[in-house]
Amino acid sequence: MAALTLPEALKRTRSPAMGMIAKSIATTDALGAVIPFKLIDGTAEPVPREGALPNTEFIGDDGAATEESTGEADMIHIPVRRIVGNLDVDALADDLTGSGPGSQRGEQVQKKVKATWRLVKNKLVNGGHVTGHTLGSSADPFSAVTGIDYGPHLDSSRRGPGSLKYVHATTSWYFRAPGDVDYGPAVEAAADGSFVLRSWNESYFITATLDVSLATGDGETHIRFTSSSKEFDGLKELVDPGQLIDPVNANGDDFSINLLDKMLRYEKIRSNRAFVMHSALVEQYYAKLRAAGGFQPQMLTIPGYTGEVPSYRSVPILEDDFIGLDETVGSTPDATSIYLASLDTDEGVYLAAAGGSQFPADGDPRARVVMGFRIVDLGERDEADHRRTRVKWYGTPAIRSKLALVRKRGVKSS
Repeated sequence: MAALTLPEALKRTRSPAMGMIAKSIATTDALGAVIPFKLIDGTAEPVPREGALPNTEFIGDDGAATEESTGEADMIHIPVRRIVGNLDVDALADDLTGSGPGSQRGEQVQKKVKATWRLVKNKLVNGGHVTGHTLGSSADPFSAVTGIDYGPHLDSSRRGPGSLKYVHATTSWYFRAPGDVDYGPAVEAAADGSFVLRSWNESYFITATLDVSLATGDGETHIRFTSSSKEFDGLKELVDPGQLIDPVNANGDDFSINLLDKMLRYEKIRSNRAFVMHSALVEQYYAKLRAAGGFQPQMLTIPGYTGEVPSYRSVPILEDDFIGLDETVGSTPDATSIYLASLDTDEGVYLAAAGGSQFPADGDPRARVVMGFRIVDLGERDEADHRRTRVKWYGTPAIRSKLALVRKRGVKSS
């Protein structure tokens, strides 16, 4: 895991303000410590994703040419989201103690930065931007749509509405994502169920639950996605449906070493891989090893993280208690998920942070955005003898390949 991580970058800083931020976000949280950063300009991160490869074939000794074919690729634009928090300090205390590290304002800025980074780490797993939708028509055939689960990066606020289409002769449904050029492939739905509908750019998708008896005629309508959370999409949303491993048993699956083996088979990028799971499952992992004869896992040291982490088949296991123990599977109310990710800015999962194309060792977040952070002095308040400071972070998780992330859901936590 040699890519630039936030703790490693902050070790290089010569800026007192960034040094204060480094102290504020010092953490033993493994995922937040080791996820690589990519520094970007702009309000979105453009991410090319490889699609279908071109054809190739053997030819005869006569050298006759084959038919031409080219590979396919999707380009998605992942919106940068922002976290903003204000803080007020008494002007008298500010005048007497100053505004740098160790001052009252400096102490409050540290606390605000710590809270900001804690929110980033939480939403890195649990974030979901889209929280609702509205259909232009709820009449036939769209009365058949009884529910929608949202994929990542469906941004109607920036890219306008998407659309749904139904052709009754073939019982086919189509989806076009906000800002996309056309509908994706047809999905036939002859019986009730949940169906993944992909846009022309197949990195944009929804899962629609359909009561097919209510669709009796052709139709087309817009769909506008809404957000009350304003947050970015985390690992839970970034997982492609083809990379989601559902529980086999009706009440969830017991934790086993075999689950980890299966996840390793699904994850194809295999660069800087790491398992990410709740500490309750790490305890179960150690218990499985003891039951197998007292084996101790290989312990690894990872840049950016203080201490060693256990591993399985040389893949680090990162504890992250932001992963919930609240998945309901049958009669089990406290199931959880395991993630396997390639933490890699070239092909895998990373954090895109605003602040230019490289990390400046002397960059001051009071003067410019550095690693996503910006600290702004808003000055005197009119209504009281206080001074206000604003702490901001600009960024978003991104994934280069759908094969770089796997989620095994519905694992019993106890």
